[in-house]
Amino acid sequence: MKLTAKFLILFVAVSSFAWAQGNDLQSRADSLAKDGKWQEAAAAYAALAQQSPDNGYAWLSLGNAYLTLGKNDLALQAFDKSLALRYRPLLSSIGKARAYALEGQKDQMIGVLQTLVANGAGGAARAQILSNTEFNKYSNDAQFQELLKQMQPCTSAEYRKFDFWVGDWEVQDPQGNVVGKNLVTLEQSGCLIVEHWTASTGGQTGTSFNYYDVRDKKWHQLYLDNSGNAGSFPAMAGNLVDNKMVLLTDPNSTPLSRWTWYVIEPGKVRQMAESSSDNGKTWQITWDSVYVKKN
Repeated sequence: MKLTAKFLILFVAVSSFAWAQGNDLQSRADSLAKDGKWQEAAAAYAALAQQSPDNGYAWLSLGNAYLTLGKNDLALQAFDKSLALRYRPLLSSIGKARAYALEGQKDQMIGVLQTLVANGAGGAARAQILSNTEFNKYSNDAQFQELLKQMQPCTSAEYRKFDFWVGDWEVQDPQGNVVGKNLVTLEQSGCLIVEHWTASTGGQTGTSFNYYDVRDKKWHQLYLDNSGNAGSFPAMAGNLVDNKMVLLTDPNSTPLSRWTWYVIEPGKVRQMAESSSDNGKTWQITWDSVYVKKN
């Protein structure tokens, strides 16, 4: 038992020392890269990767250092290592595509980017492509431009289900009295719907952010007004049901709120809010309005 305990203490001590060495080496490599000393940075990242072969950060950083130095073959090998470790696969794949672009290996570059599109990372990849100059030489290439078009984010049907609410609206109550105005805009390359509400009294304004989340395949809304109370309007989530956008607050909360939007006729949308204090068994209308699109 005593020998085992001593061995354990020794193992922990050696492991801690190795970790500290690796941490210092990474800090040194990062500092060299920050100062633009890429030759020294590459050597430091290579030493770190050799010391800790499972360190994805080291391999990705080494690939970027080699890219900057024009050592594209070595960069490709480093990016392959970080990909094998599943470390930041988007940036690792973009790194490979950049190296292929610099080498003029168009087919290999296109292959990497097509894989990103197939994996659902096209939108994020597009932003990276547009910000890296290595791809500029393909700006007039038809195949490359078609791929960029495929990467255009938020174009699938799921992202367009709430577009019927986009517009410049006069908002009326069920009796036809004007209660406010609402400018609803499509922003962030079609990935975000933003509401800009102003009450007819001029006292209340509010903004909501509405978006489709691929993770839970639901629409979400976060609304904030000028009251200063962020809890006045809890976040909601839901989806399009029978051509009606239905969003609800957390089902575990009380009272439960449900908001519904749907087209009454061209140029008119109904927005209705309901509240339930019995877990959705019965509902009471708390807000009812008709949106009339301005000419």
